[in-house]
Amino acid sequence: MKTKLLLLTVLSAGILLCMYSCNNKQQGTSTTPDSTTMMSNSTGPHDSKLITDQALNDAARFVAGLPVHNKNSKLYALTQTKEWKNHSRNMDQIWNSYQQSAPKVLSFAMNELNSINKESSAMFYPFGGPDFLFSNSFFPDVDTYFLIGLERTGHAIQVKHPSARTYRLYQDAVSDVLSLSFFRTRDMNIEEENDTIDGVIPVISMLMARTDKEIVSIKSCRISNKGELVSTHENGSPITENTGLVEIKFFKEGTRRLQTLYYYATDLSNEGLLKNKPLVTYINNLNRKTTVTFIKSASYLMHEGDFSDIRSLILDHSNTVVQDDSGIPLSFYSPDKWDITLYGTFYKPTTAYTKYAQPELRDAYQTGDPKPLNFRIGFARQSNLQIMERK
Repeated sequence: MKTKLLLLTVLSAGILLCMYSCNNKQQGTSTTPDSTTMMSNSTGPHDSKLITDQALNDAARFVAGLPVHNKNSKLYALTQTKEWKNHSRNMDQIWNSYQQSAPKVLSFAMNELNSINKESSAMFYPFGGPDFLFSNSFFPDVDTYFLIGLERTGHAIQVKHPSARTYRLYQDAVSDVLSLSFFRTRDMNIEEENDTIDGVIPVISMLMARTDKEIVSIKSCRISNKGELVSTHENGSPITENTGLVEIKFFKEGTRRLQTLYYYATDLSNEGLLKNKPLVTYINNLNRKTTVTFIKSASYLMHEGDFSDIRSLILDHSNTVVQDDSGIPLSFYSPDKWDITLYGTFYKPTTAYTKYAQPELRDAYQTGDPKPLNFRIGFARQSNLQIMERK
């Protein structure tokens, strides 16, 4: 596995229900939380003093093809160019062309995931990459999103000399999101191709702008030996360098409810976890009663013995697992411990993954009564989901 692979699993067309141009007029300066310890459930869900970071949000809006707020900025001047206006039109067309599919995902989330959302405060998403969109669409009410992938974090967007290639990269990224429900794996020489995208933070920021989120702060942090998410080194000095773990605090436009997304670039194989005791401790500290795990387009990694440890951690520390057939094999969900609800269609994996036949899952779909799934998700065109709820 290469850390520079851009393996982003993200939302299908249904996310577009909320994807319209933002008109928020709030302005402010960059702030960071006062506390140096950021446990997943330590931040209050409501804060009347939230201040958006105008520079972060305007940069995100710029690459998303949305108007920026600060009319005295360099970005505003760039939005008056022919190149950016073409980019904006292209981005709008990409979003709008799929908007008709939005009610399908929204309906599924409201009807099938409503009770899970009420019970869950944290969402754990292994192998998800920076899939903020599907995470937020399915689980809009959690306080904390913890996403893991191999893709590097990168830095907050700094627009210097945007080129046609820069704009095309964002347009291609969004096109993949909506037409495939995940980003295609690409080996991208990011720094050589543009001056804006150097990892997943710019992409997450752009998608937050397109879904009416206001970014409060973006900063690096680490996991302590106690499994705590902290913003300082062991000696108490603030973290200023890229650590592979980034924290993004944000809230939805029109609300004052602070939410936090963590993205961690790390290896989840048994070998990787053996070298990452803080992450294992963090997962062990998750409150099982309020944690939902989401698994989608996971390349069937947890079907292999090399990923047995993360599989066991998920089963031990999740109250609910929402997954497609690329997640944990059905045989690991003991019927005396889990209630299982099937959605969509499954007979066999796509051609690239035929070795993971899962006869138990196939039989369950053939002999059971799966509920319909009327939107695409994951690798297959005939999509499937399973909801596993702990008894």
